[in-house]
Amino acid sequence: MESAALIAFNLAILGALASPGPAIMAMLRAALGNGRRAGLLCGLGLGLGAVLWSLLAVLGLNVIFAVAPWAFIALKVAGALYLIWLAVTLWRRADTPVATEASPAENGLRLGLLTNLANPKAVVFIAAIFTTVFPEMPTGREAILVLGNHLLLEITFYSALTFGLTIPAVRVLYMKSKAIFDRAAAAVLGVMALRIAT
Repeated sequence: MESAALIAFNLAILGALASPGPAIMAMLRAALGNGRRAGLLCGLGLGLGAVLWSLLAVLGLNVIFAVAPWAFIALKVAGALYLIWLAVTLWRRADTPVATEASPAENGLRLGLLTNLANPKAVVFIAAIFTTVFPEMPTGREAILVLGNHLLLEITFYSALTFGLTIPAVRVLYMKSKAIFDRAAAAVLGVMALRIAT
């Protein structure tokens, strides 16, 4: 595998990580609302979900979607329903103090994993990266290298984001405006869910 291809893959993934979407919303909620441990676990869940999409892209899931478009539609609807549920839950709990929420840190991993798995556009995007960047789909050791590299990128990015978000001054600012922030995040997730569904 050429190093230029791996660098191009990394730049494309980093661009995707930095763009606003459900994953960033989940990270903001976990890290600001529930602290560093929850943020790190959410980042791990997001990374595992993204790498699972990468694995499925390597295995050819995008081909399956091309042959059976109904499978992609079903996945889109399921993903949109999850994001709507997440948005409604966030909206309803906006006035709830953080301390009274149940097991927030443990929920971070689940939140991250489900958020990334609920975004079926991720597999199409990742498949596009693979087909654009690599002359041939990586297999064997090359595939393991690319997937491991992808997981490392995800964990590094979300860990850095978590540490930035859990700076005491940032967290205090969030706590003061929790209801406004949570309702705004819920509205954004709702719009994203509608975009995914349509």
